[in-house]
Amino acid sequence: MRAIVLSIGSELVSGLRLDTHSADIAREVSALGLEVLRHETVDDDAAAIAAAFSRAAAEADVIVATGGLGPTLDDCTRDGLAAAMGQPLEIIPDALAHLEAWAKARGRTVSESNRRQAFMPRGCRALPNPVGTACGIGCRIGRTEVFCMPGVPGEMALMLSDIVLPSLRAAAPGRVTRVRTLRTFGLPESTLGEHLSDLMAPRRSPHVGTAVHGGLIDVHIYATGTPAEVDALLSADAAVIRERLGSQVFAEGHESLEEVVAGLLLRRGATVAVAESCTGGLVAARLVSVPGISACLVEGVVAYSNESKIRTLGVPPELIERYGAVSEEVVRAMAEGIRTRTGADYGLADSGVAGPEGGTPAKPVGTVCLALADAAGTISSREILTGDRAHVRERATNFLLDMLRLRLV
Repeated sequence: MRAIVLSIGSELVSGLRLDTHSADIAREVSALGLEVLRHETVDDDAAAIAAAFSRAAAEADVIVATGGLGPTLDDCTRDGLAAAMGQPLEIIPDALAHLEAWAKARGRTVSESNRRQAFMPRGCRALPNPVGTACGIGCRIGRTEVFCMPGVPGEMALMLSDIVLPSLRAAAPGRVTRVRTLRTFGLPESTLGEHLSDLMAPRRSPHVGTAVHGGLIDVHIYATGTPAEVDALLSADAAVIRERLGSQVFAEGHESLEEVVAGLLLRRGATVAVAESCTGGLVAARLVSVPGISACLVEGVVAYSNESKIRTLGVPPELIERYGAVSEEVVRAMAEGIRTRTGADYGLADSGVAGPEGGTPAKPVGTVCLALADAAGTISSREILTGDRAHVRERATNFLLDMLRLRLV
């Protein structure tokens, strides 16, 4: 079964409000084994809504729509749906009874504007809404099952869980779609794609895809079938991906890089101290976000100026004069200095040119130097990162955390 999700509202089309309903609906519908073909955002215009329903009905077995069921004239979903069905609007007794009961419970009568919510295309059924005035609409356009829900988040969520999903579950018994995610860091997306190209072939089942954010690459495996079939497919692909990517895979599921690092530190009973320049405290902040990190994180220092690097971390002035603050020589001294000062097992340090200014031909914007010091010695690296200032700092934070992770595994 194939599904299309429609989100209706001018505020969504114009970007005044973020559409979160589509993601929520698609995730729940996909879990039932339906293939979600796309999400579509539609303006509050009856003709546009009618066209969207007609297009979706030509492609999908199920349409799940939200928004446009309110009492005002700009709520046009019922009008667009009627046009797509080729049916007139008429009062649906169940919807009117719901409005009357709602008003009576509050000592009111149904207003003319609210009465509009009782009108639905002929042949439709009202979907109960226990927490609002707008009943949902259930109907068919040809062979396609249609569910229209209010856009109010609490009303939509309740109608989705209590009415729409049980109906779809009954139509597709015994089938599920599940996703397994492997989180990676360290490989460019193009290189990772080359390693997994056969798994990412079009129309392959399971389907493997990637999503990039902050330099991290999530590899998603999607499988549909019976629960036993799906578990076997996901496990097989996950094993192949882990074998091919090796240590680049740092977690499975939603575990963050800092959570993985904190877990490794806790299991080892090890401590860490951080000396940051270009990241400005982001590394320490990410670690501090993990409960229990107080057993491992000794200290964090933002040594932004050269004077601070010299005074606080003991970096020799001649190193800065000779190599510059953004150099492997200086960050190595910073990492060793913070480790010596605090007595931590691991010392981390970074320095870089985050931009948008300050770059030179030798050290362009995005140049970041990172170092780790421990009892075995000191390692360092120089990276050229792309993106704006925030992106460079975020990626530098990930590189430094990953440097520690690889040292700990």
